[in-house]
Amino acid sequence: MHDATSTATAEPTTSAGIVRPLRAGLQPWFSRWYQWRPELGTEVVAALIALWWSVSVNLRFLRAMVVHAELAPVAELALLVVLVLAIWATHLLLLLVTCARRWMRPVASLLIVAAVLVDAFARRYGVVLDPAMMRNVLHTHAAEATELLSLSLLGTVSLHAALPLVVLWRVRLTARRWPAALVARLGWLLAALVVLVGALLVAYQPLASTMRLNRDLRYLVTPANLVWSGSVAVMGQAREVTQPRKVTGADAAFTPAALARTRPLLVVLVVGETARAANWGLNGYSRQTTPQLAARSVLNFPDTTSCGTHTEASLPCMFAPVGRRDYDEARIRGSESLLHMLARAGVSVQWRDNQSGCKGVCDGLPQKQAHELP
Repeated sequence: MHDATSTATAEPTTSAGIVRPLRAGLQPWFSRWYQWRPELGTEVVAALIALWWSVSVNLRFLRAMVVHAELAPVAELALLVVLVLAIWATHLLLLLVTCARRWMRPVASLLIVAAVLVDAFARRYGVVLDPAMMRNVLHTHAAEATELLSLSLLGTVSLHAALPLVVLWRVRLTARRWPAALVARLGWLLAALVVLVGALLVAYQPLASTMRLNRDLRYLVTPANLVWSGSVAVMGQAREVTQPRKVTGADAAFTPAALARTRPLLVVLVVGETARAANWGLNGYSRQTTPQLAARSVLNFPDTTSCGTHTEASLPCMFAPVGRRDYDEARIRGSESLLHMLARAGVSVQWRDNQSGCKGVCDGLPQKQAHELP
């Protein structure tokens, strides 16, 4: 006969018998983690977030600065330390100026996710988030944006943003009376400003010379580039909306020969997406990238260049009286386009679009989107 003790020792072979001890072992750890709610001041949390930005999403800027500065190894290390301090102080000032205790978490969360996205796109596509690129971002519609999304991008954002977001939402922000909160905020602002000025003075020589020769490097500092470029782009759009455009070709009119035509003249101008001349099949590229155009009797102009590498700059310039040689973005965006002049002269103009708009070229003129076409 088996006694009760021998029967009990032979039983725990089921999955429940394995899971129960595992759960019992994990429960105290999970309970301790769930109860982990340290109390920190708003300024301390801002300093930690700024430090995380300095060493995570600004590696491209730090690497580019070291490469272009061309210093000795010891000087390179010193420059990196000073630049990290400057980046930390810059973003600490940004958070201290924009985030009060009440909206610290939502604003900082948005900036954390945005910073990871900006860094991921910059590394993947080699783009620089300057005001012109920010205008592209603001004018991109959902269909274009979803083409850039992928599971790898989602994984990158989740991996790099998870830790700071968890810390941000787990800590308790210290509540102070407004006089004490004001004194603390001013003290941190002064300290951050001193660190920033000191770091810039120490690194002035290599920083100034490198930035002078590589002006785009300043737009790699993340997420300061997002805030700065976004503000400039939004203010530029606001000026365009509020200020009337200068008239182009006020005296434009049909010639007597054109008025004498019995049949109307139809001109269709097709503006394609951005393409590199070096990879254009009709220009003799090794791979035929324009097979349908090559099969037709078309005239190719191999020496044609645009005003920019993105639609926001090249499209308005294409229809402006100011060309690439005398390019002036403010003048182009503040003036009417060739299409407005033609419409004033009596030409029936219609813009048909299948992407993200005409970038101001056809404002006020008849327009149709691709889904509205028969």
